[in-house]
Amino acid sequence: MNKKLRINHIFIVLAIALSACQQDDALTDANSTPSDKGRVMVTIREKAPMPATRGETGNWLDPVGNNELINNYWVVFAKEGTVAELVSKRIEPAEQDTFVFTLDPGTYTVYGFANLTDQQWSDLGIAKGAPLPNLSTKTIATTNNWKDLDLPLPMTSKMGGQNVTVVADENQTFAVEVVRTMAKLQLDFTNNTVQPFEILGYEIYPLERTNVSLLEPATPSQIVNNDTIAWPVSLATPLSLSPNGGNGSTWLYVNETNATASAVTNQYSLRFKVRRNGQYEEYRYGFTVNHTTIDDDGTTGFTYIRRNDWIKIPITFCDWIFRIEALPFPPIAGFQSRVVTADALSITFNTGGYVVLHPAFRKNSDTAGMWRSFDDSSVVFSMGDGNWVTGDDGRYAECIDSETGTGMTMEGDLNIFEDKFFQLPSGDIIGQLTNDDNQYGEVTITMKVLLEGFAYQFVYTIIKQR
Repeated sequence: MNKKLRINHIFIVLAIALSACQQDDALTDANSTPSDKGRVMVTIREKAPMPATRGETGNWLDPVGNNELINNYWVVFAKEGTVAELVSKRIEPAEQDTFVFTLDPGTYTVYGFANLTDQQWSDLGIAKGAPLPNLSTKTIATTNNWKDLDLPLPMTSKMGGQNVTVVADENQTFAVEVVRTMAKLQLDFTNNTVQPFEILGYEIYPLERTNVSLLEPATPSQIVNNDTIAWPVSLATPLSLSPNGGNGSTWLYVNETNATASAVTNQYSLRFKVRRNGQYEEYRYGFTVNHTTIDDDGTTGFTYIRRNDWIKIPITFCDWIFRIEALPFPPIAGFQSRVVTADALSITFNTGGYVVLHPAFRKNSDTAGMWRSFDDSSVVFSMGDGNWVTGDDGRYAECIDSETGTGMTMEGDLNIFEDKFFQLPSGDIIGQLTNDDNQYGEVTITMKVLLEGFAYQFVYTIIKQR
């Protein structure tokens, strides 16, 4: 059963707070630089914030603990494919560090690494005087909810590193940027119901299980899907939310993830296990779009969890409950075979025919067993002029009322429908599955409504089997 997600995504770009790097035995002073060497001052520091395409209400320049700072580091200077210099140090946790040493003149590719374990560093196979391994193919094993491991967050450079040029007998200053390999996901709850809530745990889908790219991808669209899963989190101590405005917050570190792996492209979902008024319940949410966000590919939406993002998601629990049932209408003397999932979020048909979507709404304060429909004054739903607009790839269509923002979208194998859904004057919503046995697949339907002025949506999947 889907319930309200009043969610105004606040995406905080993590300006990475990094720490330092210093030299091994290449330290020099201002008066000892040989004439055939270049004197170099290097600062390992946080990456500059990204363009302000995401609302910022905080950043990582004010870390909450030493695990978000640099505790140890390595800086690699490669020249013509060979590791020319290697600087490393273990330091007191800090946001940045500076070291000075000498280098032969020339152009170098520089990579920074911080907070790797000795084993992780050894596995990279980087050694002075040896060929630089192909770092673009390497991964790093990171685990969602990393904070439970009591280890500092790994940090690495961007794909391709940085190029610097050293000139003989000159003082030069360079900055080496490193970025945390994980994101920070924060859930901020408000309980606007008349009953107390306890958040017992939650589940996020999809999240990359482990083994993300060692280096930061050049663009978010290059975040790969290796092994995405639904990641469950159980709270050791339930998060209590008092009624009528009580609030609370929880967070975890998560792996960068590409949401195109989800059943509905560009959608992450959350499930919350709660105890409300002594009763155990599950709340399910799907969220897709922060309309102020423009991804690198020019689209709006919450497609990627990027390393070093700090994503704050406000979630408001209200008294409304919203669900959809798909009711088949087989031909006379016929039987339309169907299977409904246990969580009532999808239905599978083995034959074609008409399908009626029956939405139902209720408030927690309503009489037990009472369900409202479109004829209720608190419910606003319209499909505008009733005309569906289909995307260029033929896998997405929408019929949205421009004034209210309500209506429907369909995404997936649209060819399984002979007729898309339309609304009768009675309020019934009807579509028709094809009887063509060669047309099969699944379509995810999102219905958007206003309940007492708040925007709600329910996601439901219709599957037609062979």
